[in-house]
Amino acid sequence: MSHRVRVLVVDDDANVRDLIRVRLDQAGYDVHTARTGIEAISRIGELDPSAMVLDINMPEMDGFGVLAAMKQEGRSLPVLVLTARHAGDDVRRAIGLGAKDYLTKPFSEAQLLARVARLMRRPLAPPAAARPKDVFI
Repeated sequence: MSHRVRVLVVDDDANVRDLIRVRLDQAGYDVHTARTGIEAISRIGELDPSAMVLDINMPEMDGFGVLAAMKQEGRSLPVLVLTARHAGDDVRRAIGLGAKDYLTKPFSEAQLLARVARLMRRPLAPPAAARPKDVFI
């Protein structure tokens, strides 16, 4: 049995979440979903996904909160932010919190698949504790 890469899709819109789930499943990924940021944090701990597709605008905890919680916990998980928010400040904030890519809605399915595949090819940065410290003399 071959190992399928596990991806967590987080979006409060059931139609978007289901579309992404179906397309990623058809592309060979092992897809799991969450509808809120709080549920996403729980699912990350349960599933140990290889990547995440994350919406920003969600109830309870938004995508920025999810990224901040992951950063605080020292999790190195490649994240594609997929959102309707187009502002440059939102892009900078998401990337600053650890997102590896940012795609705005509406999106093409081909572009989504290409970006998720690219996430899988990127090496993860080592956790902060494992990084060499700068030495100043």
